[in-house]
Amino acid sequence: MSKLRFENLDSQYFEDNRITSLAYYIKKLEKIYLSLEEENKNRTNGSERRELYFRGQDNVDYENTCPSLFRNEKYYANESNMINDFIAKYPDLFKDCQNNVDRLALMQHHQLPTRLLDLTTNALIALYFAVENNNGKDGVVYVFNNFYNEEFVGKALKSTSSFNLDKSVVLPHYNSENPNVSAKRDSFSDQVEIETSLARMKKTDSDGFIIEVLKFYQALSKSDKEVWEKVYLDYLKALSKGIDYSSLSCDAGKLPHKYDNFNNAVPTIRLYHAIERDSGNFDHIINPVEMYLPKIVTPRIIDQRIKNQQGLFMLIPIDFDPDPNPNPDLDPEVKIKKRRNRIQSRINTLLYTNKEKEAVAFTIPYCKKEKIRKELSNIGISKSFIYPDATSYAEDIANSYANISETQETKVSHIRKLFYRILQLF
Repeated sequence: MSKLRFENLDSQYFEDNRITSLAYYIKKLEKIYLSLEEENKNRTNGSERRELYFRGQDNVDYENTCPSLFRNEKYYANESNMINDFIAKYPDLFKDCQNNVDRLALMQHHQLPTRLLDLTTNALIALYFAVENNNGKDGVVYVFNNFYNEEFVGKALKSTSSFNLDKSVVLPHYNSENPNVSAKRDSFSDQVEIETSLARMKKTDSDGFIIEVLKFYQALSKSDKEVWEKVYLDYLKALSKGIDYSSLSCDAGKLPHKYDNFNNAVPTIRLYHAIERDSGNFDHIINPVEMYLPKIVTPRIIDQRIKNQQGLFMLIPIDFDPDPNPNPDLDPEVKIKKRRNRIQSRINTLLYTNKEKEAVAFTIPYCKKEKIRKELSNIGISKSFIYPDATSYAEDIANSYANISETQETKVSHIRKLFYRILQLF
């Protein structure tokens, strides 16, 4: 089996599955899903099953898998302005939204740069995106999952320069007996609402909150890190019962007071006010270390495109690791590249790995893109399905008649049989 090493993806090694037809892609997927089924059978009752998510990109040489927000320094610097300008211009568009994830998902749908990374549960949809454009470049499909990879989390933490956290701190409930820590959250999760509300705050306010998080990270001693999870849970219990938390954590030392300093800081209070503005009542409690890693967010089905694409998102966290030597004269492209590298290392924490502990990717030679695109169209995965509007449908109709051939019916029958096989896997 050949291997890929993507310098642009934090020099990560991948198992390379070179795809030349839809049939071969399905064959490779069957092997992965059989292995996944066996793994999930061995899970204890009630434990979360491993799930796979896919992302297709039409250029394997593209710099990263970061969302559009992180591709331009001016986008990143004006995140809240873009969000609030869009809402102000089209308020009726968001009348059915119940939280900020709904709002960001709609903005993503309308091509506004956001911190949401598009994924799909359907490997065929990802393949379509990988072969969508005839750009002279090989396409690629990356495979992610709902469990953090311990090794990749360690690599991400080593890339930070402003603080020193441990895997045991940023991975809640992690231990050798429970190495699978889930990243999956629903759209009403408190943690998701905290991070998406932060994206809407004024830059000065969000920067102030980032400083408070950094101060908390930097204040954690070695002993603090060892007991943080227990202390935080005790803090929650005490809050719910209205009692003094010091009576619950005899080994907490000064840690609860360090947390109080963070939780009562002015920027943190402003964030609570922003959350309440957007979503109503909210308990004033944040776990700052849980904000370091990305989350897999399942959105509500708020439009036909999300439904057809079987879409979900990876919510990319705030960059809590600013340049230790800020230089106002630094080339913006250099600055954004440094940030992208930091963000990419955190995205990589959710890459799916095979039994050999290698991440998995499918590459598609550019010379096979058109062939595979036609094979996908034969089973209904076409532009009008991916982008359900009249213009895309009209284009599909024209293409279907322009490319008709005598052998098409035989090929369609064969591909449909393969399609029904893969439907049984999803």
